[in-house]
Amino acid sequence: MFSKKSGGGASFSSNWKTEQSLADGGCQTDPVELAEEGCQVLELSETGVQTEEEQTNASKAPEYNEESLLMFLKSVGPKVIREIERQNRSRAFDGFSLLEKEESSGGKILHTLRLNQLQSNHVVTGIDWSCTGSVVVVAYGSRFHEDWCDHKGVVTTWNINRSDFDSNQPEKLIEVSSCVLCVAFHPTNPAVFAVGTYSGELLVFDLSHSESVSPVVVGDCRGCVTALSWIASGGAYPKTPNSVAASTSTGFILIFELNLLKSSLKLKSGFMLQSQDVPRGIRGPIDETEGVEVTSASFNKEDPTLFVIGAEGGGLFVCSTTSEVPAGKEFDEVRLVRCVTSVLSPHTGRVLASQFSPHHHNAVLSSASDNQIRLFSILQPNKPVNVIYSEEIITCAELSPSRPMVVAVGLVTGQVALHDFGMKSCQPFLSLRAAEKPASITYLKFNKKDMALLAVGDRLGRVSIWHLPDNAVSPLSTEQTALASLLDTVTE
Repeated sequence: MFSKKSGGGASFSSNWKTEQSLADGGCQTDPVELAEEGCQVLELSETGVQTEEEQTNASKAPEYNEESLLMFLKSVGPKVIREIERQNRSRAFDGFSLLEKEESSGGKILHTLRLNQLQSNHVVTGIDWSCTGSVVVVAYGSRFHEDWCDHKGVVTTWNINRSDFDSNQPEKLIEVSSCVLCVAFHPTNPAVFAVGTYSGELLVFDLSHSESVSPVVVGDCRGCVTALSWIASGGAYPKTPNSVAASTSTGFILIFELNLLKSSLKLKSGFMLQSQDVPRGIRGPIDETEGVEVTSASFNKEDPTLFVIGAEGGGLFVCSTTSEVPAGKEFDEVRLVRCVTSVLSPHTGRVLASQFSPHHHNAVLSSASDNQIRLFSILQPNKPVNVIYSEEIITCAELSPSRPMVVAVGLVTGQVALHDFGMKSCQPFLSLRAAEKPASITYLKFNKKDMALLAVGDRLGRVSIWHLPDNAVSPLSTEQTALASLLDTVTE
């Protein structure tokens, strides 16, 4: 029924696939046409101007009678001089200020320096300005020690005139082995400053060595360094303008000679405040051969052989580097001598500040924990020429470098009071407000270059840079005379 059979093949063409046709083509832009043209200034012209020569009119000198003029000046001269002297003695315009200045009668805070890495128990223990007035050095440490110091001390420098100044970041931060109690810039070299520590080290740093923060020289004072002073050239040290004096809690006043080129700090001389130098009324029950703690010291600006020191029990002493009375002790093979030449009327509390006035060679300022600010004449040591009683507890004080009769006083309330010894009232003529979080003032320092600037440190480690108003900076025309008169009145 079914059988196999082979048939021919069948095919059909595709409906969707067609053959493609190709053709060659081309295109060409129009030829670029080029053309050259030139220009040239065809004409030049110059013009000039000239002022006409000034013709001066020759005038004859005025004719006058010299004898008649001389007689007139002789007749009116004494009267004019008397009136000038009368106006100079007048106090009618004391305290007067122009209307535009009265609007800014209060101080203004320019900066508040803060150290974020500060330990909780550290306070501001010392402040000083460089001789250029642009760099402020701040020392930090603890004010309370039961026995030895196991804290790290800190010293910072801030250049307030730099364009990249940051009040929260010091330019230099230096750590030392123990708490720093005092710091002092060199009087002529703005890169050099000295540091005194609780462990008795005297360190000298040089900021010109920007890559290093190590001291260039180190001295040993064998007792916590409580005060530092640079001694000006002249007096007993005419060839040693780089001498630095360190006062210690053990009663020593040590004079070191600094040589930066040789990196040496050599002890030149030493003095001692002994118990027998202290008035019996405030003398403690200690060995007479032992030293009495020195809390502050200051050298006379005009006579570097004179200095004044304050003591723990309230004693205030005028001393001389020319003294030759032996103290019966030696320090590093240097014979110590007793330096006291006269004793000022003592305070009834610890002396916080003792300072020779920068305006008069006989004037001495003192302040103590009895809340008294005194002005002495060293020619009349038994009685101060003026006393200001503070209603608040005093922590520090310093005389103004521009106004001879003005003193700035730090208070435990966080305020700074400016008093005038020429005023009868004990009330301050200017008060600088406390910070938002008040803390006791621990140190204050005037800028001797820009005398309107005052640096104030407190117990929380803050340093406020104040700009004082004109009435606190500009001296009155009669102020220097009034200071001399006040000192002379008592000494007569």
